[in-house]
Amino acid sequence: MLTKLESTLSRPQAAGSQWDVIVVGAGVAGSLVSLGLARLGRRILLIERAELPRPKVCGACLNSDAIDGLRRAGVWPSIEAIGGHSLHQYSIRAGTSRAVLSLPGGHAVSRLAMDHVLTKSALTAGAELLTDTAVTICQATSDGDVRTAIDNFGNRYHAKVMIAANGLTSKPVSNLAEEQVVVDADSRIGLGAHWTPDENDRDATMRLAEGVIYMAVGQHGYVGMVLTEGGSVNLAAAVDRSAVQSSGPAGVCDQLLRSCGWDLGNSMLRAGFRGTQTLTRRRALAGGHRLFFAGDSSGYVEPFTGEGMAWAIRAAMAVVPWADASIDAWRTDSPVKWTSELKRLLGKQQRRCRLISKALRHPTLVRHTVRTLSRFPSLGRFAVEQIQRERSTTLQDRWPGNCGPGANGDAA
Repeated sequence: MLTKLESTLSRPQAAGSQWDVIVVGAGVAGSLVSLGLARLGRRILLIERAELPRPKVCGACLNSDAIDGLRRAGVWPSIEAIGGHSLHQYSIRAGTSRAVLSLPGGHAVSRLAMDHVLTKSALTAGAELLTDTAVTICQATSDGDVRTAIDNFGNRYHAKVMIAANGLTSKPVSNLAEEQVVVDADSRIGLGAHWTPDENDRDATMRLAEGVIYMAVGQHGYVGMVLTEGGSVNLAAAVDRSAVQSSGPAGVCDQLLRSCGWDLGNSMLRAGFRGTQTLTRRRALAGGHRLFFAGDSSGYVEPFTGEGMAWAIRAAMAVVPWADASIDAWRTDSPVKWTSELKRLLGKQQRRCRLISKALRHPTLVRHTVRTLSRFPSLGRFAVEQIQRERSTTLQDRWPGNCGPGANGDAA
């Protein structure tokens, strides 16, 4: 049972302090950024709009790239201790076409537990936490020496650097064209749910196995499923908005699964579904004056086998030295250079996923591809490896202390 993470100070106390960095969003990216900067001795305030722990729509699958980053950050032993399952297989269906592929490593663990561990690690390293507090990042003057955020109660929080790591909910902080979020016209929305299967649910014809990612592809989107710690099912989907409007979140996922011969029964239909905004989006500029966007807030593409988590971890590790240097001396070209850094780190993988997401909108092509993968599974493994590869060792070496297991800040 996860314990509630309380705020380490009150809103007035936080508003009355001068912070080196304020991080908005206690997800994977925000917690890792806070951890890295706290290890460097900086005064960090981590602000989360919800109470902790809290469920998330997706992100239960960590690929080998994500695990490598968490290991180098020194937090992997604590996450591994949660439980979950090592991933070794990818089962994909499109109509009657089926393929089973091997995975080059991975792990399934709930975001509820993982985010809890990462936030505790940041607190252990010295960061302060403010929960149940929604803030808006205020516009800044080009010559200001601080950046400000304001909450719904009128409290203002000031820092030399602000990092927006609040995911897909992140909004433009000014009317400047370069700070606007550009959403792809055909972008799908995300759906998610998690539940413990009912052993007495006789309507279910499918029982999930540990260590397997299941993916069903249909006309209006795709659904992914995996078992996490405690035998819980984690479901994440990318679907057309029109399908959700006509059938509802559970209904559209049930239809996609049944079209591929899978049926999870009434347990899934009774689960509480959560949704996201449109998934595929980008920013022309991943920052502003004394501001950096990190994680999903800097841009996102529909993922397939844990890529989204790897991108968030990679961006979090990368932005720490940028933020650290900017505390002492802000450079006006930092937002442009940070944007270029993100493109270098994530661009190839996100372009691959963007191409795959386009292909998934053509059912005939998908069925033909799945049949081909069934006959030549080595091609599928090669494709997965291409999506997951290319972590920058230079990036990892710049992480504070280049930490390994048991390093300072690990919540274990």
